[in-house]
Amino acid sequence: MKRPLVWQPTIWRCQIDFTAMVRIKNRYIAVQIVPHTPTQSLRLNDHSLAKILLQNVEKYHGVYGLAVIEQGFRVKYINDRTKMAIIRCLHRGQHFVSSILPLITLIGDVRAKFRTLYIGATIIQCNKFIVKHQKQFLDRAMGQITSAKERQDLFKSVMEFDMDR
Repeated sequence: MKRPLVWQPTIWRCQIDFTAMVRIKNRYIAVQIVPHTPTQSLRLNDHSLAKILLQNVEKYHGVYGLAVIEQGFRVKYINDRTKMAIIRCLHRGQHFVSSILPLITLIGDVRAKFRTLYIGATIIQCNKFIVKHQKQFLDRAMGQITSAKERQDLFKSVMEFDMDR
């Protein structure tokens, strides 16, 4: 005599943590800060620029926009000489950051605007773009300088690329 088939719940032998398998996607935004008068120095550091950007995201997108970008947001690089910066944010918050950049008109007490140059998925591609852009800046600036010492100082200050922040 055959036994009737009885349903038995299956027991999982291994448990997999699926939350650990999700990749965090970052976006890197390369921007140039253009002061209203070209002779003005911005004297910005990464913390003050991050604070300005977060305040403007909260102003235009509210608390929800601030909460979306706050987790992975960081200013990775800023150069006062070339007025270039790299901003890192999470993929889901990239739209909030890139949409407020044209709306910012005051950085500290200086009238200025942001010009978005490049948006990339990896810091390596963003670095390549920044180096290429800074070499073009050096080509334009070197033609106006006659002293070899001034050229060397300009080269060091423009091509410094400290990403240890």
